[in-house]
Amino acid sequence: MDQFYSSKYTLGAAVSALAGQPVAGAVVGGIAGLLADIDHPSSLAGRRLRPLAVLIESRWGHRESPTHTVMFCAFAGLLWGLVAGLFLGVPLLAISGVLGAVSHLVLDAMTKSGVKPFRVWLPKLPLPGFLPDRARERLERWNAWAAGLEERTGRRHYRGEVVTGQDYREHVIAAFSWLVVTLMVTINR
Repeated sequence: MDQFYSSKYTLGAAVSALAGQPVAGAVVGGIAGLLADIDHPSSLAGRRLRPLAVLIESRWGHRESPTHTVMFCAFAGLLWGLVAGLFLGVPLLAISGVLGAVSHLVLDAMTKSGVKPFRVWLPKLPLPGFLPDRARERLERWNAWAAGLEERTGRRHYRGEVVTGQDYREHVIAAFSWLVVTLMVTINR
C-alpha cells in the first residue's frame, strides 16, 4: 500500500503545482492527496490520527466511507488549503488543496477496488419514543429519503485494472508527477 502513496502524493503535488504556486502548491496538494485515506489505520494519515481511522474503518470499511467521496475530498482539501494559505499568506493554495484531494479519487478509481465518489451521506436521525406521531412520521420519512438518496448516489462504482502495489502504472504516474513538479518549480524560479 505504501508504494501507491507515492503516486497519490505526487499526483496531488503535480496537479497542485500547476495551479499557480509551484512549491507551496505541490506540498499542500501532496498532503491533501493523502487525506482521503484517513479511513485506513495503516495509511500515512490514518497512522497520524489512528483513533479516528479505526473508528471510520470499523464503521464503513476502507473506500466505502464518506472520506472517499467528492464532497469530503473537496471540503477537506479546501479546508487544508485555506489553513495553509492563511498561514503562508497565499489564499490560492485552497485550489491546490482541492485539486490534490480530488486527485486521490482519480487514482483510486483506477484500481480494481475502485470508489463510489458521488455517494451522498446524510444522517439517519434517531426516533425517540416520546415524540408525537406527526414528528415521528416526519423523521421516518427523512430517514427513508436519506437512505434512498445514499442508495441511488452510491450505485455508480468507478474501477479500473490497476492492482495496488503490483502494477508498473503506479510508478509511471509517480515518475511523471515528479517530473511535472520539478519542471514547474524550475520554470518559476
